[in-house]
Amino acid sequence: MGNGITFVHSADLHMDSLFKTKGHLPEELLERLRAGTFEAFDRLIQVCINEQADFLLIAGDVYHEELRSLKAQVHVRRGFEKLQKHDIQVYVSFGNHDFTGGAEHAVSFPENVHVFQSEEVQAFPFYKEGERLAHIYGFSYETRAVKDHKAREFQKTGHPLYHIAMLHGSLETKTDHDVYAPFTLEELKNKGMDYWALGHIHKREVLSSDPLIIYPGNIQGRSQKEQGSKGCYVIEEKEGEWKSRFQPLHSFVYESVSYPVPSLEHPNDLERVLEDAKRQITESGASVMLSVTLEGSGSQWKRWWSSGVMDEWKDIVNENEDLTQEGWVWIEDVRLSEVVSWNEEDLHGPHFTGEFLKKINEADHESVDTWLAPLYGHRKMSRFVPALDEEEQAEVLEKAKTEAVNQLMGSGDDGFDHS
Repeated sequence: MGNGITFVHSADLHMDSLFKTKGHLPEELLERLRAGTFEAFDRLIQVCINEQADFLLIAGDVYHEELRSLKAQVHVRRGFEKLQKHDIQVYVSFGNHDFTGGAEHAVSFPENVHVFQSEEVQAFPFYKEGERLAHIYGFSYETRAVKDHKAREFQKTGHPLYHIAMLHGSLETKTDHDVYAPFTLEELKNKGMDYWALGHIHKREVLSSDPLIIYPGNIQGRSQKEQGSKGCYVIEEKEGEWKSRFQPLHSFVYESVSYPVPSLEHPNDLERVLEDAKRQITESGASVMLSVTLEGSGSQWKRWWSSGVMDEWKDIVNENEDLTQEGWVWIEDVRLSEVVSWNEEDLHGPHFTGEFLKKINEADHESVDTWLAPLYGHRKMSRFVPALDEEEQAEVLEKAKTEAVNQLMGSGDDGFDHS
């Protein structure tokens, strides 16, 4: 045919994420957050139309939960119906969040939508002007966890011009997400596919340029762990040259700033500090959920934080934010990062502080789980203690280490035996 191919690759839509942990926010803001995935999806549909795409790929986790809210299903169906009017095909696989075994009362999609229904890898043909131009390969999760090396099951069939594979899974080296359908780059490259459309990891990344192997990330950030621009990739092939272009879709982004404030004389100075932190962000023009880390030292920080005065100033600064206008910045939380006056290497040795640091540094994921078990098992406290992944555990341990050593140093006990 000679005129190439254009398609849009997206994944991890997580439609109708409920932001359950953000119930403390004002209702107006909460509604903006809840609408984010729907608005990003609408932009995804419009990108397909604007780019005159041949088809759209959605590589897993269309919905946030296996129950799939009716509101989300109907919204997705209506978007696909818009694409049908423009003769744009859609290829969908389901992942660990919206696995097919948990679906009940599923809404039917229009005829332009092709859904991978089982964990058996299959191929859908794509026709253009009567010619079989491509085969689209993929599978869907039937249960929440797929641990098999599904990449090994992909096999090219037939002789279309393009072979494109969809895989919701993890590089074996990835540790920041649960490792499902693990694969290696070598496995993917050896399959001879022209393009690998990946899903599951929420941070966008181009793993390979030849062939193109891409994680597009999710289309809308939902917490501070999912910072920055979110969207999809527009993929074009013409005369043997493959090009990829990231297209933002988000309604708002999560960002964080660190603000060094070595000395503040009065807690009222926090108003200026927080307003300055917001000004660092507003240049982008995007709406932002902001986390502010104050870097400083001194006991007043802990007093202001424990007394609630920091949260009060955060709320006061947020009161002036107009959420009806684009470009709003909402301070979600204020954290403390105490500047330490000691060097950890100098404190290692055969004394109390040295042994303490050794134990902390040797702690692994299972150790932390053991230490936190009483909290998770407590009848009243457990609902206030969220589960921590390995990255969050490392952050908590580092803060605990800093706090404990500061207490030891501040009490006049440097941990050394001076006898």
